[in-house]
Amino acid sequence: MLRAVILALALGAAAAFAPLASKPMRGSVLNAGAVDTLKGLQGPAIPWGSDGVLVGKEESEIKGYDTFEKFATALASSGVDTASGEFTIYAPTDSAVELVNSPDLTADVVKYHITPGKMPKGSISGDQATLLGKDMTYKYFSRQTFLDDAVIGQVPQGAATGQSYPVDIAFDNGLIHTIAFVQNPAWTKVSGDAGQGGIA
Repeated sequence: MLRAVILALALGAAAAFAPLASKPMRGSVLNAGAVDTLKGLQGPAIPWGSDGVLVGKEESEIKGYDTFEKFATALASSGVDTASGEFTIYAPTDSAVELVNSPDLTADVVKYHITPGKMPKGSISGDQATLLGKDMTYKYFSRQTFLDDAVIGQVPQGAATGQSYPVDIAFDNGLIHTIAFVQNPAWTKVSGDAGQGGIA
């Protein structure tokens, strides 16, 4: 009797590690296009800040999360076909779109946020050619990956120093990395010696 119990337990434990032949494996298609994925994506937390004190909240308490609705809407209306081929999308948050100096999300600005091919954040190591035809300039500085002036997947650099921005978010035929700024196609790299020198 004891042998039967031990044998049953051993077989049951071994079966726990065997794949289930009757359960279908997940296919490679996620059934989520770029726009739908962006609309469902949760961005970094938004703290109450000084406004929270007036309503009985701590400044550091979270009042909600940023979203990507504005960029998703602009992408949908831009005419850019992200269903044909593979793409990497650098998506600014709604808060970024609302910044005073942000460019409008025209079709050209949206194209400047999209590169052909799937590029995981960890593989970014050079300038990125965009669908607009202009490259975003790569820089690695302070343990952060930059394209132009935007940090790709920004993460805090210490206690209470910021929010985390999601990266490597998969959609049917590409990846999404989130950024805290709207990229401007007019951006140009400023050299290290800009502003130096004297009057000749």
